[in-house]
Amino acid sequence: MHRSPRLVLLLMAAVGAAGFVGGSASEAARPTNGCPLPCSGQSVSPFDRKLLFVQPAGARGPMQAYDTSTGRRRFALPAGVASADGRWFYAAAARAGATRLRRFDVPSGRAVHAFSLRGRWALAGVSPSGRWLALSRQGGRPLRTTVAVVDAVNGRPAHRLTLRGDFEVETVSTDGKRLFLVEHLRSAGSPRYLVRLFDLSRERLRVRPLRAAGDDRVMAGYAWSGIASPDGRWLLTLYLNTLRSRAFVHALDLNRSSPLCIDLPSGRGALAQLKRYALILSPDGQTLYAANAALGAVAEIDLRTRRVVRTARFAPGGVQAAPHPSTLGGTISRDGRTLYFSGGRDLWAYDTRAGRVRGPYASGGPLVGFGFGNRDRRVHALRADGRMVTFDAATGGRLGA
Repeated sequence: MHRSPRLVLLLMAAVGAAGFVGGSASEAARPTNGCPLPCSGQSVSPFDRKLLFVQPAGARGPMQAYDTSTGRRRFALPAGVASADGRWFYAAAARAGATRLRRFDVPSGRAVHAFSLRGRWALAGVSPSGRWLALSRQGGRPLRTTVAVVDAVNGRPAHRLTLRGDFEVETVSTDGKRLFLVEHLRSAGSPRYLVRLFDLSRERLRVRPLRAAGDDRVMAGYAWSGIASPDGRWLLTLYLNTLRSRAFVHALDLNRSSPLCIDLPSGRGALAQLKRYALILSPDGQTLYAANAALGAVAEIDLRTRRVVRTARFAPGGVQAAPHPSTLGGTISRDGRTLYFSGGRDLWAYDTRAGRVRGPYASGGPLVGFGFGNRDRRVHALRADGRMVTFDAATGGRLGA
């Protein structure tokens, strides 16, 4: 993968991821999860908080919570990674031969726990529930990757492993027994990679890479953005294959340890357009929507079959300016009927029942985040200049001054 996305709301800005994952404040903002290490998830928050979460500096940057009733920032968290269920947010800082980790309660922004780990580490992944953390570092010739899996409850290392080669953490399973990795292979052209599984209960790397049944091909492409399901089953990553000029979703079923690549509508394959895909997961976790305003396409993927089952076309909006395009995602209503997505500035709405797109709705500037609010009757969007604008979710009409 490339090292490079309710009231409360679903965060569009990514996130993850992180997550980097619509609805009311009792449901979700989708802070990104530092995608794709892993990707974005939901953030549960009390209904009366009316918060929109954004990460203006990008997928692994600081998280900010804005009050949608006033448009003012309520609190901010340092750069870090959120759990896929959106409850916890972790930040790591290495100094003086040790790495200090802090855990924050996302709905309130309150720091609830802190501990230190000897040595200098990078926070590489968080399990879906936030119980397990994966930290990594690399060095030496030949290159070696060392990973420490830490119990976030007591701050104690549970596993430590060293692998020969260039490995990157995707995530740790909810039960803490499996570590999912991407092994980067040296090759010319589009990056090539293998998905690997380390069995933590047996302390060994599975010999065979994870592949779909009957598929022996080496995967090629680099990760651009993605999301993870709150229940811990799916890690869904948007990949770009520069050799074929195609976009695809790498769908990793964490329960079955089974990956599959799903091709997306790619038009003429312009990379700047392919980067504008936003991945949005339905509230029931059964459908993944891949929406691209630059290409004028919304693809629906049935996660039970991992196939594109419907594609809606509309007049494309072209490539719009955005502070961090890789974190630009979408937000979906609690009933799963309507989702909003963006190309960077304008908003589009997709009716999931009718399969139709309406819009665009102008925001007046580049966006860093947006989400449903007021019992899904409003969509709030935060611009890069710090101004929050509000739309009628049913019509797309802009509200207020």
